[in-house]
Amino acid sequence: MIGIIGALDIELNFFFEKMVIAQTDLIGDKTFYIGHINHREIVIVKSDIGKVNAAITATILADHYQVDLIINTGVAGGLKPTKLGDIVLGEGLAYFDASLTAIDDVPYGQMGEDPLIVRTNESYLNKAKKIFDELGYEYKVGHIVSGDKFVTKLRYLDKISKNVPNILACEMEGMAIALTAYKFNIPFVSIRGISDMVEDHNQTTSYYKVVKEVAKKSSNFVLSFLEVANASN
Repeated sequence: MIGIIGALDIELNFFFEKMVIAQTDLIGDKTFYIGHINHREIVIVKSDIGKVNAAITATILADHYQVDLIINTGVAGGLKPTKLGDIVLGEGLAYFDASLTAIDDVPYGQMGEDPLIVRTNESYLNKAKKIFDELGYEYKVGHIVSGDKFVTKLRYLDKISKNVPNILACEMEGMAIALTAYKFNIPFVSIRGISDMVEDHNQTTSYYKVVKEVAKKSSNFVLSFLEVANASN
């Protein structure tokens, strides 16, 4: 079974148009939709915004549904050289708002003995690249960083940029999902469409104008990715 997590309804609605839902489970305040998309067994859930919500959701997926792969999809703020509408495939994820440097000898962004960067499974990363190429999408591969803040200024990423190279996108859930998957030894893939560009003077206006279109584009990729996701690694 494959688990799909999005933070917002708009990031998941397109999947429900394609999904045959067999059952729904309410666990805590999260509703899990279990069914099939093109004969692939799927569980879809909206985490809601933020790292705590994301970690709770991913933990339930891992513990209750024994998923073989977790896909995090949705939108994100972009950093150059990305541009509006691009899709970013995360080769690794990290926090941008975590710091123990005042009390511990670890890099900014690392929490205790947890990894600074949680890296995407190489096999799934290569499968995702192949699908992107077949679809003819504009996409980029790089690091995605997460924190409990809608980033509007590049300076908010200055410290993490010193420790994590090639940051292409920032959002609010991905690292929590990636780290949970890592701890449960479950492969994950993070796919984010660029709905706004950090520090663009029209950033928030842009977000509201294109978020639906970009979310649908990300969803369309995930639907294609599902066709190869269960293939032997």
